[in-house]
Amino acid sequence: MHTFCNLLARRFLRRSLALSGLLLAAAAPAAAHADIYRYEQPDGTVVFTTKPQAGQAPTTVYSNPHGGARTGAQPRRSSAASGAESRAPGRYDAYIREAAARFQMPVAFIKAVIQIESGFNPNAVSPVGAQGLMQLMPGTATEMQCADAFDPRENIIAGTKLLRLLSNRYNGDINLVLAAYNAGPGNVAKVDGIPFEQTRVYVENVYAAYQRFLAAERQP
Repeated sequence: MHTFCNLLARRFLRRSLALSGLLLAAAAPAAAHADIYRYEQPDGTVVFTTKPQAGQAPTTVYSNPHGGARTGAQPRRSSAASGAESRAPGRYDAYIREAAARFQMPVAFIKAVIQIESGFNPNAVSPVGAQGLMQLMPGTATEMQCADAFDPRENIIAGTKLLRLLSNRYNGDINLVLAAYNAGPGNVAKVDGIPFEQTRVYVENVYAAYQRFLAAERQP
């Protein structure tokens, strides 16, 4: 039953995204379950790739970036910027557009992830320790070169970079991209699909939010 629902959801979402003209096609498609490696070049440049480089010692990235499926963000009580203004969806548009242009991801899609992850609360912390607007685990934030996960711009840039890497890894399959973002690629690989009921609901919620933000973009 779960397998049927997963397949049905995957087909529906792929068809809907194709109709919208915003299928998350990868810039350089990678093998569906390839590891992602991080290399630091002699000049200090950091390179992410799915192909091991001969003669270089890599760091394997994102076997499980969130440490398992998450249960929802909570506000960090000590923050001074936790009012309604900080959670306004339009407040971070400039950062979202910057990240979207840099990593070739739809603005509406990034907004949808932020909406479901944190409700646009830059100070949110999940029960498992994911932080900020796009709910980055500390290790993931470090790998994405995000020094402060509670800084809205840094968080959005890092979270969008992760979405791009996952989109490359899963050939733009939005179901697998979101499932891996929520539950980790390791769990996605175990079932070759959406691993948990909670993750399935997460995928559906992000997609619904994506459609709403997309419709808002089209309004005159």
